[in-house]
Amino acid sequence: MATAEPAPRLPNRPRSELSGEDAVAYDHVMATRKLGFMPNLFAVMAHRPGALRAVAAVGEHVRFHSAIEPELGEAVICHVAQILGNRYEWCHHIHRVPEALRSRIGTPAAEAEPAPAGPALRYARLLAEGEEPGDALVAELRHSLGAAGLVDLTVMVGYYQLVGSFCAALKVPLEEDVEEIPYNR
Repeated sequence: MATAEPAPRLPNRPRSELSGEDAVAYDHVMATRKLGFMPNLFAVMAHRPGALRAVAAVGEHVRFHSAIEPELGEAVICHVAQILGNRYEWCHHIHRVPEALRSRIGTPAAEAEPAPAGPALRYARLLAEGEEPGDALVAELRHSLGAAGLVDLTVMVGYYQLVGSFCAALKVPLEEDVEEIPYNR
C-alpha cells in the first residue's frame, strides 16, 4: 500500500495576492525558470517576498550564470539532492544530467568520474554531509574549475542544502505535472 504524501505546511501563495516589487519578484522567477508554472518551492516562499527575491537570486546565479558548466551543475544539484533526500530538486533536475552519468548520480560511482565531474561530486557530497573536503581536493578543484568555479561550486552546494531544508521543513510537494523519478541506488 502506497503512503500518502504529507500535507504541505504552507500553501502556495498566488501571484494575485502580491503587488508592487513583490509581484515583480514573482514574475522574475517565472521568467527566469521558464517552466510555464511557478514552482511550488518559490510559490511557498512567496509568503515572504524578500526571502523569495534573495533565495531566487542565488539560485539564478548558480543555475544560469555560474562558472561551472551547466551539465556539471545539474549533476551536482542531483548528487546533493539524493544525498539530502530532496526528491523535489531531484525530480526537477535529474532529466538534465547527461544520460551517460544519470544512472550513477548520488552513488560512489559518480565520484569516480574523471575531473572535473568526479572531484566536484565528491566535494559536493562532503559538504552536504558536513565533512571537511581536505586541501588536496580543494586544490584539484581550483586547478580544474578555477577560483571562480570553486566559489560557484561551493555556493551551489550551499544553495541546494538551503532549498533541501526548506522543502523538508515545509513539506513542499512536487508539482502534479513533474514526473516522480526514483533515486539511484
